[in-house]
Amino acid sequence: MPTSFTLSPQDRVMVFAPHPDDEALGCGGLIQQAVALGAQVRVVFQTDGDNNPWPQRYVEQRWKIDAACRQRWGARRRVEAARSLQTLGLPADAAAFFGLPDQGLTRLSQQKDARTLELHVSELQTFRPTLLVVPSQDDNHPDHVGSYDLIQEAMRRAGMDLPQWAYLIHRRWFCPEAAGLTLHLSLHQKARKLAAIECHETQLFLSSSRFCAYARDSEVFIPSNPT
Repeated sequence: MPTSFTLSPQDRVMVFAPHPDDEALGCGGLIQQAVALGAQVRVVFQTDGDNNPWPQRYVEQRWKIDAACRQRWGARRRVEAARSLQTLGLPADAAAFFGLPDQGLTRLSQQKDARTLELHVSELQTFRPTLLVVPSQDDNHPDHVGSYDLIQEAMRRAGMDLPQWAYLIHRRWFCPEAAGLTLHLSLHQKARKLAAIECHETQLFLSSSRFCAYARDSEVFIPSNPT
């Protein structure tokens, strides 16, 4: 298996983020390098990360989180996502927000929910990516596994078989240097990745050190269906 890779100006890169912040944590360096090359980049946020009660309780100093509270939190996280993408060099229209249920992607995948899959198929067919950047199926977070499964089913329905690079976030014992494709970041790219992570202010109140630690010297991706 190769240990490094390159992008080209001809690439059309579609990044799937189960929640706002995954785009920066998992592939903030890759997005920067794709943009610098002139490749087209599209970032799909599958949920708004609105079912995120503990940071919301801390920030808003409230215990009960109802539907209106979650909607307000999700809207705030969309704004943070847009700022993150701008920091990484992307315009506002490079983002798509599906607004699917946070903590519900596995259920939607298991049900093969028609509307959810239609959203995914439409994005794939409209953007016509040459490369997908997706959450790993080995991630411990159920939304990340559900995201991966939804993408595979959507590709099947769209009649596509695309190369995929998977990023892994929620798996503490995984050693990223042990396997996969390594993308090395310059000091400038590392700093911009950190700045993009810091755009997600709602997530830093309780987890600042953990989040900022993702601004490493490299990003590692697990390839599948390589061409």
